[in-house]
Amino acid sequence: MKKFTKIRISKKKSKKKSDILYSDDYVKLISYEGWSMISERDLVIVLPYLIESNELILRYEYIPTFKYVDGQEYHVTMLSGGVEDNETPLDTAIRELEEESGIILKNEKKLQELKPVYVSKGNCNKYHMFFLPLNERDYYQVKPVGDGSKAEAKSSCIKINYKNIDSINSSDLITEFMLLKVKDLV
Repeated sequence: MKKFTKIRISKKKSKKKSDILYSDDYVKLISYEGWSMISERDLVIVLPYLIESNELILRYEYIPTFKYVDGQEYHVTMLSGGVEDNETPLDTAIRELEEESGIILKNEKKLQELKPVYVSKGNCNKYHMFFLPLNERDYYQVKPVGDGSKAEAKSSCIKINYKNIDSINSSDLITEFMLLKVKDLV
């Protein structure tokens, strides 16, 4: 009796013959090979780490989706945003960093991209995660402008000392993953 299967790695992309069951400006529900799945834009996650002060920059966000489920107004999350048309994940990371935290990088500071991951079997988008260790000379700060949404206007960035990382009550899988991952990186 065969107990395990060998991994087969395919180099060719599948032909995306699918039926769109629902679509709006943000999300599509599609049917593909008998599966119903959600298709959204890829997302970018950025975790800035301020080296001199030993602090992480996180978001204290008003998220209607989470509030709908648990009634809680605000949640601790990562800086994040969707990859727009004609943007690379790196472009999005730099844009979201400025929009949400007001941080503008100097001298082409390189962001450290981690391996992109899918978040679930039912969702087609990938999460592109970036860790960003910063010295004071690497950036300057302006007032964050946000994306213009009501939820964004209610949200803000917070600084958490790295030594308190284990006391952070994160609200989502990606934030929890990044907090665990940063322990390997710092």
